[in-house]
Amino acid sequence: MSRNTAEDAALTLVGAGLAEEFIPETDERPVGRPAKWYRFRADYGYVVGVDLAVHEVNVLVANLAGTERSRHTCPLDPTAPADKRLLAAQEAVEAAIRSVGIDTAEVLAVGVAATGIVGRDGRVARSARLPQTQGYNLAQGFAMLPGVPVLVGNDARLATLAERWLGTGCDIDNFVNIVAGRHITAGVVLGGQVLQGVHGAAGEIGVLAESRWQAALQAMADWPDDRESTVRAAAAGDAAARARIEELAEHLATGIAAIVLTVDPECVILSGGLSRAGDTLLDPLQNHLDRKTLFPIPIRLSALNHNAVALGAVRLALDHVEQDLFDTDSARLAAALAT
Repeated sequence: MSRNTAEDAALTLVGAGLAEEFIPETDERPVGRPAKWYRFRADYGYVVGVDLAVHEVNVLVANLAGTERSRHTCPLDPTAPADKRLLAAQEAVEAAIRSVGIDTAEVLAVGVAATGIVGRDGRVARSARLPQTQGYNLAQGFAMLPGVPVLVGNDARLATLAERWLGTGCDIDNFVNIVAGRHITAGVVLGGQVLQGVHGAAGEIGVLAESRWQAALQAMADWPDDRESTVRAAAAGDAAARARIEELAEHLATGIAAIVLTVDPECVILSGGLSRAGDTLLDPLQNHLDRKTLFPIPIRLSALNHNAVALGAVRLALDHVEQDLFDTDSARLAAALAT
């Protein structure tokens, strides 16, 4: 391709708002005719990631490079009807978009994370923690911006997607992500892709009492002190607190071992609220897991904070936009170039 042809193509993308010219930072002096540099303009559009959690809604707005531009959080009543929860979430989305100062036409996709099993049509098939949302179609409920696609996924699977994108699992093609906090569930990445399953329920072994994850939650509920105090006491050497952490680790390791023995991953990532316990929990958990598996599988702590689920919802939306925009047969791309 000649320089003139390449430059004409680049200028067409600049005119469509998809690219921009820039000057790279370098100390080298060019020889001959200086090169022109172009890059994708990440602010061509934006995506919204929504974590519709039990007690709150977290909203992130990001540009097409995944760079966060705004966030907004507001509390939710876990007992409120689905419609009222959705209305509060919509208001949080609107507030987050306003704070960026962009037009709603610049939003290209919305990703939504839901607590429960979500079908491919965006409908909540099952939700033990929010039974009032069962049967509710979140894809339709969040269709608040005309023409903007809404993608809905399970919160644990999207937290795992975020781990694969920006977290501890970013360079790992096969891992299990244990999301442990008020609830315990798992996401599985195989061949670099988050495993969904036929019904979107891959990794939900916590429903089995035999996994002992329910026993882990009950054990923590029975602690005389809160989780943070117990972890601090155990780290300081308190024998009773260390015994409680040991019991918790044994419960957790049983369910983790079941998944590990099934998919044989490179590592296990511990995320969610329990990851903040650090080595105080990690060391006994690793010991119990090693005794229950055929090969030693390292457990690593998540590098993400409590925004992991919203980040996963952002990534879900970005994946859709990239497929829609960067395909050479894309109608959106053709429309952008025609303007």
